[in-house]
Amino acid sequence: GKDKKRGKTDFSNVIDLAGEYSGDRAKLVNTDPASSHEESDCCKIWKIPEVEGLFVLTNALDKKEQVFWAKKAVSEFSKCAHTNLTNLYGPQPDHWADSVKCKNIGKDSGFYKLRWASLGFHYDWTKRLYHKNEKSDFPDELAQKANSLAKKVGLCIDSEAAIVNFYPFDGSMGGHIDDAELTLDYPIVSMSIGCAAVFLIGGKTKDKDPTAIFVRSGDVVIMGGHSRLCYHGVPRIVKGTCTELVDWIKDTSVGSEDNQLLAQYLEASRINMNIRQVVDSKNNFESSQKSAYPRANK
Repeated sequence: GKDKKRGKTDFSNVIDLAGEYSGDRAKLVNTDPASSHEESDCCKIWKIPEVEGLFVLTNALDKKEQVFWAKKAVSEFSKCAHTNLTNLYGPQPDHWADSVKCKNIGKDSGFYKLRWASLGFHYDWTKRLYHKNEKSDFPDELAQKANSLAKKVGLCIDSEAAIVNFYPFDGSMGGHIDDAELTLDYPIVSMSIGCAAVFLIGGKTKDKDPTAIFVRSGDVVIMGGHSRLCYHGVPRIVKGTCTELVDWIKDTSVGSEDNQLLAQYLEASRINMNIRQVVDSKNNFESSQKSAYPRANK
């Protein structure tokens, strides 16, 4: 529940896998010691029994990887041809470079207005589908990372599209199903950097009460199996939950205005990259005229 003041949210029913989780709403499947030199920071792979096929990989990205992908998102992916800003206003300047130059990522900056960027196949938000010829190159490094993460839970993905979300601390994402892909046999791989989010996931209809999970900086959510077509959303970003990464960036980036601004941005924002496969040999643009509307409107 939430009081009128935004800061009074009750998080008592949110599964929090940080630290030593001992509840019965998440099951530790495996620990990947190769992910970190520090045992406390190693990647832990969790199954969520309430939602079949859903995995949460805590600390899947170490601090260096988080900074690497955050910088990719703000300085490269933000400039791609298909964003919420290009949709509305046409070609855009390099908003991140402008923010670094002016040392400003406040609400009056161009970068603050960026909410999403689309990589690979461009998602048509109005018609809720993909078009064969509307696409850009998908970054090889991101494709390799997504597949390596999927393999940790016995899955695979040929990454062909990603939506990079830029959440301000008061941002949210309404409940929805990701069903526009022509093949639904492969997982969605979702990487999070910055402030923690409350991730809600329910069932294939809105009748099922959702499960709430904290997703923190460096965590990865993998939606495979049944969970691939479940309603999910992000009702809340929790400001001030990324201090460890922010302080590390500040301490290791003295003299780098770019990194110092990144630290400032992540203090009150969340970057999420959700990656998916769009087609396969049986389900492709030649064999299907698929629309997402029939399932989404159930």
